[in-house]
Amino acid sequence: MQGQSERLAQAIAQSLRWLRVRDLTSYELAQRLTAKGYDESETREVLEWLRAEGYLSDERVRERLTERYTDEQPSGRLRIEREFARRGLCPPELEGDEESRAVRALFRRYGEPPAEPEPREIARWFRFLLQRGFEPEVAQNALHRWNPHLNDQW
Repeated sequence: MQGQSERLAQAIAQSLRWLRVRDLTSYELAQRLTAKGYDESETREVLEWLRAEGYLSDERVRERLTERYTDEQPSGRLRIEREFARRGLCPPELEGDEESRAVRALFRRYGEPPAEPEPREIARWFRFLLQRGFEPEVAQNALHRWNPHLNDQW
């Protein structure tokens, strides 16, 4: 029995080192513990202890990611869903429309748009929005809202 408790103590210590670097979800932590060779019952005990002590909170991670991808780095639905799935979380119900988040992303990244942009700049802006997880139609509409000087033929 002492070997078991020592092994749990090691798993908890390792988990705390990971959590010191960044917040992880239960899913991510369970994956890491399994990769280190801890079995399912050990992993479950470690996760329960960490939750009880307040070190592990999926809700805290969920709130932080929602804030990041809607306010700090406005992103599209595709990117948000992909990131939440990767971390084993259900995606949030997003407030506001996708296009407004795309326009905010453009303002945060590029500021005020130039009156006469080069086609190369327009393409760069469009790629930026696509990389942020916005769908092409949303990106195009957002570009027109952000820079009304764009013609419809780009």
